[in-house]
Amino acid sequence: MNDLAYDISHLLESEPFKTPVPEFRTARVTPAAPPVPTVAAAQEALAKELMQAAATHEAMIQQYLRMTDSTYQDSYTQ
Repeated sequence: MNDLAYDISHLLESEPFKTPVPEFRTARVTPAAPPVPTVAAAQEALAKELMQAAATHEAMIQQYLRMTDSTYQDSYTQ
């Protein structure tokens, strides 16, 4: 190997390479105001919950009737 292979003076004297970096800017946005709860919105939410509860309640009643019907049929046959 020759001395030029170890000569890094040209690297020290050169300008460092700079990669262009995009400048990021943060946009400041005021948060949206939460919706004002109204009586109508509350009533609608309650109605939805009651409809779901009604469906569940009906399913429970049907299950109970099937169970008791089979219990009564078993008691009559014995």
